[in-house]
Amino acid sequence: MKILWVTSEATPYAKTGGLADVSGALPEALAKRGHQVTVFMPYYRQQMGKLNLKFTGRLDLIGVPFGAGMEWAGVNILKINDNLTFMFLEYDRFFDRPRLYDWGGQEYGDNAERFAFFCRAAMEVAVLQKLNPDILHVNDWHASLCSVYLKSDYYRTLPVFQNCRSALTIHNIGYQGIFPKDKLYWTGLGWDFFNYTCLEFHDCINYLHGGIMTSDMVNAVSPTYASEILSPEYGFGLDASLRHVAARGRLRGILNGIDVDEWDPAKDKTLPATFTTDDLSGKAVCKAELQKQFGLKQDPDVPLFATISRFAEQKGLDVFARGLEYLVQNFDMQFAVIGSGDMYLENWFRYLAGKFPGKIGVYIGYASQATAHLAEAGADFFVMPSRYEPCGLNQMYSMRYGTLPIVRSTGGLADTVINLTDDKEPATGFVFWDLNSMALNNTITWAANVRKSKPAVFRKMIRRAMTTDFSWNRTAGNYERMYADAHQ
Repeated sequence: MKILWVTSEATPYAKTGGLADVSGALPEALAKRGHQVTVFMPYYRQQMGKLNLKFTGRLDLIGVPFGAGMEWAGVNILKINDNLTFMFLEYDRFFDRPRLYDWGGQEYGDNAERFAFFCRAAMEVAVLQKLNPDILHVNDWHASLCSVYLKSDYYRTLPVFQNCRSALTIHNIGYQGIFPKDKLYWTGLGWDFFNYTCLEFHDCINYLHGGIMTSDMVNAVSPTYASEILSPEYGFGLDASLRHVAARGRLRGILNGIDVDEWDPAKDKTLPATFTTDDLSGKAVCKAELQKQFGLKQDPDVPLFATISRFAEQKGLDVFARGLEYLVQNFDMQFAVIGSGDMYLENWFRYLAGKFPGKIGVYIGYASQATAHLAEAGADFFVMPSRYEPCGLNQMYSMRYGTLPIVRSTGGLADTVINLTDDKEPATGFVFWDLNSMALNNTITWAANVRKSKPAVFRKMIRRAMTTDFSWNRTAGNYERMYADAHQ
């Protein structure tokens, strides 16, 4: 197939979350399976200029209809191999900024215009370059307008799109691209698109809603999350629209994968020592280094818990923070906390690190690759108490590195972590259900007790976790089947 993949971010070029990891890895996996994949994303000069990318081509003076006029942009082309090409939309007025979507915690006031322009540019480049896609794969609200455009008179009758169907992946339904209805002007679409079967949402326009209603297939990034978002509790107001899609057989849940080459404890050059399921001595070296870097007492026998997360309500870190003081006061445990976001949580974690030196270490900021890999490799356990989690990748990284996850049963966490229920049954982590400090703390102390009192069970869990297949090649096959269904 010829696949046009439209995304607002992709590793290693620009990243704020899991969307970038998927957009960096899945197109590559599809290309390896013989598909012709073109990834279209913005060129964020302030982030990507530092990468010194060696572009293999460039398109100048791409005319993009915008509002009542025409704007002109460029496209930087990076050909990865015969089957995979990245095309970066260069338009500094919208994309030469310090951060991708916001600054100082506030979304850019022109995000509606920025991503309407981005989507329209993707469609124009597809026409001008005669890409002739079989699948237009759009990701989250930033790219959803492409599905709407595909159904519009602007593009649906053009030869380049005659065999094209669209697929929308929802990475996090909590972010939808909701704007005042007068922003419809910038999309170039008429008021006939402002209705409940397309863009209208409580008298505003909602880009993600438009994508859901116009895409031929919709998928969420785990089977459980695909089920959860059909309910008011998890659907963020779009549950009725998703139930409509599901009733037509057009909703899927496809679990994300991870890059098993980048996340390989046997070959990871960022670590002070590598290790395998047969020889875990290198993991002990990583633990000592993690303890050293976070100012923790260097003791191999103390259970070490790590977390890497945005400090956001979704992630449940407020629940974790409330119970942390009790844990270090009453048990011999260590915690390495990495992340940023909510100012209250940032300050609270700093306070705890100051109050309990040697037991709690904190890094406020975005984890570098080296720090993230060391935390995944050096910790004994990884804590993810999410309120909701579309898929989650850190629990998969952790398992790959023999670090057993402690998770709340929701979304992709429920789909990937096998709870310890019987010493003789295979398990890969520890699961709790009620989102409160008591439930989380009980699970943390339970995990620490298993490590201490049942070393054979603990070792068996590590082996099972490290050998679980989370590769993108497994996931890519599910996407191929969804693409085929889009053409039915």
